[in-house]
Amino acid sequence: MQDRIAVREAAKIIAISIRTSPKSAGVDDIAYSILSDIQKKKVAHQIRRIAGFLKKVKPKDAGKAIDLDWHSDASAVEKSDCLILIGVKGRRPLGLDCQGCGFKDCQDFAKTSSPKSIFMPGPFCIFKLWDLGIAIASAAKCASSLNIDNRIMFKVGAAAYRLGLLKGYNPILGLPLSASGKNIYFDRREKLEAKKILEDIKKAR
Repeated sequence: MQDRIAVREAAKIIAISIRTSPKSAGVDDIAYSILSDIQKKKVAHQIRRIAGFLKKVKPKDAGKAIDLDWHSDASAVEKSDCLILIGVKGRRPLGLDCQGCGFKDCQDFAKTSSPKSIFMPGPFCIFKLWDLGIAIASAAKCASSLNIDNRIMFKVGAAAYRLGLLKGYNPILGLPLSASGKNIYFDRREKLEAKKILEDIKKAR
């Protein structure tokens, strides 16, 4: 309990590194949220729900790998002492017409509607994606400097997006934090098994 309280307090310091991280053209379209334990459980549950959907639309022989992979991350989130969400307004163009998004200019990009997706639908401004990457990397570095185990998770972001936990921000990434005798985010057998199953499927095709 004492470690958990310390990690939650440290999350406030880690969040400062998100706020002060460099932003393209000085435009701050980054947001973060330190989730409550109830919200954290909802995210874990949503990760499992997404896995259930993916099993229906992906090849049947990949079902076990999906279960192992996604449920492993859900369990890791549940075991975490704290969970931070970091999001960006990725659909807001910076205005440089750089074509990094794949469109002729920012005006064409802004006119494009997002496709339906179980994940986080784009397209996104490449500068906003860079800003998100810098922000979450800054947070992960800060956590590591405090000797707090952490891992950047896409699945957390996908679940949080579907739950509307950072409304108006897309894409979102998650940074779970943990202080325990062993890093709970690495050396997970189920993740390695899932990877092997997918590699075997790929070889067989």
